[in-house]
Amino acid sequence: MQKLVKLPLVFLFIASLIGLVLRWHYFQPIVAFKYPFWLHAHSHLMFLGWVFNALSIGYVICFLPESAQRRYKGIFYTLNLLVLGMLISFPLQGYGVYSIAISTLHTAVVVIYCLKFFKDTISTKSNISIWFARVSLSFFLISAIGPFVVGVLAAKGLGQSDGYHLAVYYYLHFQYNGVFTFGVFALFFHLLTVRGIDFHLEHATRFGWLLFFSCFPAYALSSLWTSPPLIANWIGLLAAGTQVIAFYYFLKSINRSWPAIGEMFTKPSRLLLIVSLVAFGAKLLLQLLSVHPSIAVLAYEIRFYVIAYLHLVLIGMISLFLIVWYKEWNLLPLKRLYIYLLLIGFISSELVMISIGWWPGFFNIPKWMVITSVIMAIGITGIIYDFLFTPNTKVLSNEI
Repeated sequence: MQKLVKLPLVFLFIASLIGLVLRWHYFQPIVAFKYPFWLHAHSHLMFLGWVFNALSIGYVICFLPESAQRRYKGIFYTLNLLVLGMLISFPLQGYGVYSIAISTLHTAVVVIYCLKFFKDTISTKSNISIWFARVSLSFFLISAIGPFVVGVLAAKGLGQSDGYHLAVYYYLHFQYNGVFTFGVFALFFHLLTVRGIDFHLEHATRFGWLLFFSCFPAYALSSLWTSPPLIANWIGLLAAGTQVIAFYYFLKSINRSWPAIGEMFTKPSRLLLIVSLVAFGAKLLLQLLSVHPSIAVLAYEIRFYVIAYLHLVLIGMISLFLIVWYKEWNLLPLKRLYIYLLLIGFISSELVMISIGWWPGFFNIPKWMVITSVIMAIGITGIIYDFLFTPNTKVLSNEI
């Protein structure tokens, strides 16, 4: 698994470069550059090549013995080859025959992986980390409906219809709030357990169940821009409020863990964990605010608000934690310079994107978006370079 664990970071590096090109195109249009096609490639690499790839490999490393891990190598190599196929096909044709076929095949292989993982962990001593991992994979299967609907509607020329956007948001919702969120906490609680850091199991369990049950009705929050009946706002309010309560129980579950985290985690890891936690709290707060109809419509109409929210979760909460997991699990030194560059680029990028609604004429938005992307890309490149080329790194034992 030593080689496989490096592949997600390779895709993160490629995705960050594509993101930089996308922002450059917004600043200085590139001739014959098909922005939507490359945007699809960027998002698929971030979702499947980076985050899901890292999570799924992480589940096998953390929750299965080495003898069982070897049986997953063929699955992971296949999944990574298919992600490489998406990197080639999406820039060429967007949602077309080849890209849809490759995406469909990727989902089919993930189904095989999920069934195998469920089978291999069913007899494992029950613990909360494995529960979070299994829920994460279940949400992947649920979210997979979205891309199929998107592909069909795009092929029929309905790429700008409400149904198309609702299908996109359906996929994003269950990926962000289901697959990614539960995946992060699966690895987080396991990391605490392996390090011998105590946490309140009852509160953590309550946090998980509240988050699980609220995830389904929370999809209503992604439909409020269509001005649905008022009941959708109330459903969204109930779901968002439940997730805030869940966050309260999460904080209680790790309240006594902070001294040990401060002692056993490195300073760069602690910094990234704090930013990741703040991003998670901000995500829940924004979901609660989005229940108001005017805010829901505003978020939909100003595209940069949507991008800022997606990056808040994908980069601020998910990616920063995964970098911590890589660092703590593989005993890899993280240079503070690269961490600071990544954080400066990320935070300044968020501020620039939300400023368009407050001071639209104050900033040269395209220029500053390129600058912040360059800073973030340099930080990511430095972190990944250290990981790929630092010798004598090894995966820790998953024994508790």
